[in-house]
Amino acid sequence: MTEAPIIVISGGASGIGLATAGLLAEQGSQLVLLDLHEENLQNAVDGLPGEGHHGIRVDVTSEASVNEAFATVGERFGRVDGVVAAAGIVDPGPSAEVSDASLLRLIDIHLMGSIRMSRAAYPLLKRSERAAIVYLSSMGARLGVAQRLGYNAAKAGIEGVARTLAVEWVRDGIRANAVAPAWVRTPAIASLIDSGYLDPAPVEARTPMGRFAEPREIAEVIAFLLSPASSYITGQSIAADGGMTIHFPQVQD
Repeated sequence: MTEAPIIVISGGASGIGLATAGLLAEQGSQLVLLDLHEENLQNAVDGLPGEGHHGIRVDVTSEASVNEAFATVGERFGRVDGVVAAAGIVDPGPSAEVSDASLLRLIDIHLMGSIRMSRAAYPLLKRSERAAIVYLSSMGARLGVAQRLGYNAAKAGIEGVARTLAVEWVRDGIRANAVAPAWVRTPAIASLIDSGYLDPAPVEARTPMGRFAEPREIAEVIAFLLSPASSYITGQSIAADGGMTIHFPQVQD
């Protein structure tokens, strides 16, 4: 088995997943990127520094697809040291009008996708001496964000998954944590801005740090939670939100 950390990232071909892959590759990890979009996946793998990285087309809404991917990882590497569950979509809309199909799709991708990743990785994580899972949560798990009913419910569920597995799998040497960003300049958010659905100015005004996060900044937190430097941290959700969730707007005289 290779000595470099073996890290598997879903949603690894874009946004926070891709930024995390790039950072971890710079730090010497071997990456296995999972993504639904094959062309983006190959471009992402080709753009990573270092050698030995792999991409596997995976649909996180399919248990069989996720299981097959981890079977391939097991055959190739024999273990997994870290998992990042970053696959996700944005599908905002009025809560009174959103369909069951839309809600279930969000929950299937975000919440169930994270659970499928965890279950499939479990036997390989047990073979590691530094096993860690990091889930991508959101400020929506903590704050009431309008028109994000399915998204917020899924992210709150993800934090519950992190706490549950942190307790249940600790004796197997596996840590589980989440990172909860606020607004990040990912392609998904850029599309909302470009379409006119999201005005960035009020977001920046309500954020104490006065700006959106860059994907690399969230990747730094994920990398920390995967590393031995966070060896005594488990079951936590780390807010990387520029102060959004601790800020009460000032009342002006």
